[in-house]
Amino acid sequence: MINFNLQSYDENMYGLVFEFATPPFKDNVWNMTSKYLTEGAFCFIEGIIYNNVPKYQNFGHWGKTEIDKEQWSLIKSALLILKSKVDHAKNLRELKPDLFDFKFISDDYLQEMAKKFSKSQPPFSQMISDFITWADENIQKYGSIYILGI
Repeated sequence: MINFNLQSYDENMYGLVFEFATPPFKDNVWNMTSKYLTEGAFCFIEGIIYNNVPKYQNFGHWGKTEIDKEQWSLIKSALLILKSKVDHAKNLRELKPDLFDFKFISDDYLQEMAKKFSKSQPPFSQMISDFITWADENIQKYGSIYILGI
């Protein structure tokens, strides 16, 4: 099953993960204060980032992208709408328009999510809540956050 947990640093972390870091960011990765999501989880919200942060469109999936307060406001609004729809959906097909036509989601993740939607739905919703909480706190404190791609 896709791991939707917003994770703290763990030296045993493995696989493809996205890191969410706070300023001042100096090209360091695997920061103790960062949060992490697996690629499988992040891909379900990546379209929201892509459509609201122009710099992310230029290789953000693999690089580093700063998100400011204005961009975060747009992202947060879209995430809250998505969370509400996730909470009320009966299957993954109902979310298709909100996942930007599955642009970023691999077929393997789609198939897994479709088959196990009722089990994946609560952790997916919780991931959105946890990410919003973390980003809100840190955007207010630092003025921006960074997404470090895989």
